[in-house]
Amino acid sequence: MGTGAFAEGPSDSGDYRRGYLCGIIRGDAHFKRYRHAARGWVSSSFRLALCDDQALLRAQDYLLDFDVATRESQFAAGGGNRRPMHAISTGSARSFEAIERLIAWPAAAGVDSWTKGFLAGIFDAEGSFSQTILRICNTDPEIISWITRSLTALGFTFVVEHLPFEDREPMDVVRLTGGLREHLRFFHTVAPAITRKLNLEGQAIKSDAKLKVVSIEPLGQAMRLYDITTGTEDFIANGVVSHNCFARPSHGYLGLSPGLDFETRLSAKTNAADVLREEIGKRGYKCDPLTIGVNTDAYQPIEREHRITRSILELCHETKHPVSLITKSALIERDIDLLAPMARENLASVTISVTTLDAGITRYMEPRASAPARRLLAIERLSQAGIPVHVNVAPVIPFLTDSELESILEAAKERGAISASYILVRLPWEVKDIFRAWLEERFPLKAAHVMSRVHVMRGGKDNDPRFGSRMSGEGMFAELLRQRFDKACARLGLGGSHHDHRPLDTTKFLRPGPKGQASLF
Repeated sequence: MGTGAFAEGPSDSGDYRRGYLCGIIRGDAHFKRYRHAARGWVSSSFRLALCDDQALLRAQDYLLDFDVATRESQFAAGGGNRRPMHAISTGSARSFEAIERLIAWPAAAGVDSWTKGFLAGIFDAEGSFSQTILRICNTDPEIISWITRSLTALGFTFVVEHLPFEDREPMDVVRLTGGLREHLRFFHTVAPAITRKLNLEGQAIKSDAKLKVVSIEPLGQAMRLYDITTGTEDFIANGVVSHNCFARPSHGYLGLSPGLDFETRLSAKTNAADVLREEIGKRGYKCDPLTIGVNTDAYQPIEREHRITRSILELCHETKHPVSLITKSALIERDIDLLAPMARENLASVTISVTTLDAGITRYMEPRASAPARRLLAIERLSQAGIPVHVNVAPVIPFLTDSELESILEAAKERGAISASYILVRLPWEVKDIFRAWLEERFPLKAAHVMSRVHVMRGGKDNDPRFGSRMSGEGMFAELLRQRFDKACARLGLGGSHHDHRPLDTTKFLRPGPKGQASLF
C-alpha cells in the first residue's frame, strides 16, 4: 500500500521566495523599529535566530537575492539537550525597509507561488510534525488567517484549535487532516527547508481502498523496487540526491545500488583523521599535497555534526601538511580559521564548484547544496581571508547550463577567484539512466536536445571514459566550448588550472607524534 503519487513541487520563483520570507520572518524573527524621542533618531533591528541551519541559510540566500545582506553569528551555545542556535541580522535602515516590503501581505492569497512559499516559511518557523500530527501554531490572528486561507487555496483540509492560557497570550493551532497522504502532499507542494521535521519513520499508512493480492508473477529480471501496488514509483529518501554525481559508481564498487542505495545509504569514515595520523607518521611516508572532495563533496550536510573534514584539517594544520579542498558548500567558511594561516604558508587551496547561477536549476539539480549566490559569497570570504580559490564550472550541461560559462567565470573572478576549470557532464553507466529520467521529469522540452548534444560531444555515446577527452569531450561543439573558456579566462586574467600557480609547499611537513604533538624527524 503506497502513499500516493508525489505532488509537483513549487517553482523557485520570486513570488515563492517572497512568500517564504514572509512566513519565516513574521513567524520567528525579531523585526522592530525603535524611535528614540529624546534623542530624535530612529534605529532598526532585524534578527532571525534558529536551531536549524537549513532554514536559516535558505532565508539568508533568499534575502541576498533581493540585495539584502545579513551578518551571521551564534545566538546561543548548545548544552545538554539544547541545540546551538545561529542567527542572521542587520541593523541597516535600507535593509530593514527592503525586508518590510518583501514580507508585505499580497493583495490576495490566490498567488500560487507566494502561497506555497508562505506555508513553507511559516512551517519552518512555527510548524511541527510528530506522532502523526502536522500542526502550525501562532498567537497572531492575522497570521493564522493567512495560514488557513493559503491551505484552502491549495485544497487542504484542516481544523483550528484555540488554546487559551492564563499566564500568556492565547494560541491558535492549525492542524492538517487527511493522514500521511495529505502530510506528504503538503511537504511536496510547499517544500519546507528543515528536513528534520519531515521524518515519516514509524507513520502508519492508512487508506480506505480495498486491498488484496491479485497475483504474483516472476519477471525474470532484477528491477529497482519502489511501490509494489500503485506503480507510481513512490520513493522516500533521506540524504543528498544528485543526478549527475560521478561518485555514484563508487556505491557499485561497494556492492550497493548506484541509484537507490546512493540516495539512502550514507557512508562516513568517522575515524579518518586517526587513520591519516597513523599513515603520515610512518617513517617511509613522503609528503604530497592531500586533496579532500575528489569522490564526494568535502562538506556534505552531515559534516556539520560529524566534523570529519574539520578533524583532517586540524591534523594538516598541526603537521603543516599541504591540503586542497573541493566543495560546493558554503560550510567551508567555518574552517577559515585553519585555512587562512595555512594559506599564508602556501599550505592550502580551495576549489568551489559552480554549476549554474540559476537558483531554480540548482534547486532541482543539486538539492541541499548551497545556492549559487551563497557559493559566490563563500569565494569572496575565502579570498578576503587570503586563501587561493579556484572555481570549477561543473558539470557543463548542453542546452541547460552551457550558456552560463562566461557569466560564472566573471562572477567568480569579481569575488576573488584566481584560476578556473570546467568539466563537461559525464554519464557513466551507473548515472546515465538516472540523469535521463531526471531530465524527462524536470526539463521535458529540453531532454532530447541535451542528450543529442551530449552524444555529439561524446563520439555518439552517453559517455566517453578515455583519459584525455572524458572531462572536455570531442568534436566541433566541444572545441567551441574550450575556446569560449580559454578566451574568457584570458580576458578576465584567470589561470586555466591549478597548475598555472605555484604548487603547495611540501617542505614544511612535520611528522606527527602522539596525538597533539609533531616531530621534526
